[in-house]
Amino acid sequence: MAFQTSITDILNQWADFGVFAYLIPFLLIFAVVYAILDKTQLLGENRPVEAIIALAIGLLALQFDFVSTFFAEIFPRFGVELAVFLVLVIL
Repeated sequence: MAFQTSITDILNQWADFGVFAYLIPFLLIFAVVYAILDKTQLLGENRPVEAIIALAIGLLALQFDFVSTFFAEIFPRFGVELAVFLVLVIL
């Protein structure tokens, strides 16, 4: 008998593991901070230091639940607004 699982089960497991509450917000903050540091050349060509600073800021941002709560509130609404905007553009 084959093991059957659905995408809903997988996403619920990821939510239980904290992927959506901690991992994805951390990756987003890390990527944005690293990109800003890289583009502004604030530290010159020192990419390891930029990565360490972006890592520290990403981890510090997750210290409190404010970031997770903010992302949980803003992105679903942004997705709906983007869908409405695209429908209006198509019409």
